[in-house]
Amino acid sequence: MLHHAVREKPSSFHDRMTGPFDGLVKIDDARKLAVEIEAMGPWYLNEPLTGAPSELVDGGRARGHLEQLLDEILREEKGVWTTMVYVQSRDNPELIKVFHPRRAGCGCGGGGRIVPWWILSRGVVPESIQSWVRTTCAVDAVETKGWLRKYFP
Repeated sequence: MLHHAVREKPSSFHDRMTGPFDGLVKIDDARKLAVEIEAMGPWYLNEPLTGAPSELVDGGRARGHLEQLLDEILREEKGVWTTMVYVQSRDNPELIKVFHPRRAGCGCGGGGRIVPWWILSRGVVPESIQSWVRTTCAVDAVETKGWLRKYFP
């Protein structure tokens, strides 16, 4: 008898945020998602680093907000590809993480966590996540040796 693994829906907001996500690598795919969320009813908007409470908005406002975020990403990335938009499930979007291109490098080798710029959530109010304590992206002083000293005294 074959048993298929069934992906259970995570119960807490933290589990949902740390679970698997589908990346939308084409801006056009992210724009299609913006259109789709309008028809899904209300969404929570949350900007994690501000500490402000989530705001419940209708589908039209959620779409407009996501489209504004995509416009900002395009101003920074200039192209048709992006690595800044993730949806928990492309087939049934309930949680969308949007990252800002200028803030995404903080976690890559910097020791910090990459905190989403904005979260759009349907049905579950976004909560504060302890590991998202505001960190700095400042690079620690590094001892430069050899030819590097010429460029980084």
